[in-house]
Amino acid sequence: MEFRLLMLLSMATALAACSRGFQPRDYANPEALFQATLIEFQKKKWDNAQLGFERLTSDLSSRDPLLAPAYFYLALTHERKKEFLLAAQAFERVTDGFPDDTLAPMAMLGTGRSYQNLWRRPSLDPENGQKAASILRAMLSSYPDAKETEDAKRRITQLEEWFAQKDFETGVHYIKVRRAIDPAIIYFKDVVTTYPATKAARMSWLRLHELYTKIRWKDDAAETCTAMWKAYPGDPEVALACGAAPKDTAPPVVRDTTAVKADTATAAAPQPAILSPVAFARPAPNPVP
Repeated sequence: MEFRLLMLLSMATALAACSRGFQPRDYANPEALFQATLIEFQKKKWDNAQLGFERLTSDLSSRDPLLAPAYFYLALTHERKKEFLLAAQAFERVTDGFPDDTLAPMAMLGTGRSYQNLWRRPSLDPENGQKAASILRAMLSSYPDAKETEDAKRRITQLEEWFAQKDFETGVHYIKVRRAIDPAIIYFKDVVTTYPATKAARMSWLRLHELYTKIRWKDDAAETCTAMWKAYPGDPEVALACGAAPKDTAPPVVRDTTAVKADTATAAAPQPAILSPVAFARPAPNPVP
């Protein structure tokens, strides 16, 4: 009986040891914990990675060189778990506390990306999308030479597509549901004025022409045709609405948006290069698109 009890106690101890898993307190110093937590991140053990990086951000002093990368990787961990608001907050700790750090442009891009992912579709409240666009534009201003600027520009273009789409759909709603022409015209004009290079701009011009024709505003209808002939030469719907363009109508230079994908809710985040688990003075993660 005593032997059996000892065996059961031994088995329980072994199982407990196996179930302990990753424990931040097992590491003697912050450097060792950082290295071990990076390994957990590399293994995609997001809960363990979050545990380790949160411990580091709590324990490290404000002058410790590990603090900025700890917040940065904590943000990436939240992002992998689709905890986008927490990710944005952690990225902001890097840009607010360490604006001159080499991680700052990547973190600012990450903040914008996180808010962008919180705006799941154009029909929802665009507040998070507006935050994303504002942060991404600020990043272009603050770090104009950073390699992340191209990604930021692409994301701003994607967001503008959604802003335009939302305004266009609101205008359509006023026509179909409320039978209200004046507010619909306001929304369509906002699209063509604020987001002229988007897909929704073309549809808004056609809707404006349709409405102006319906309410017999002949001069305004003629102006929409002139604008469409210039912006969309050879477009069959424009030709159907307005007829053939005059020969002296030269098309303007329009930004190409044909390759833009409007679906930003699942926009992929760059994958950070994993630091080698060896002794180091200062980590320098380098996300790769």
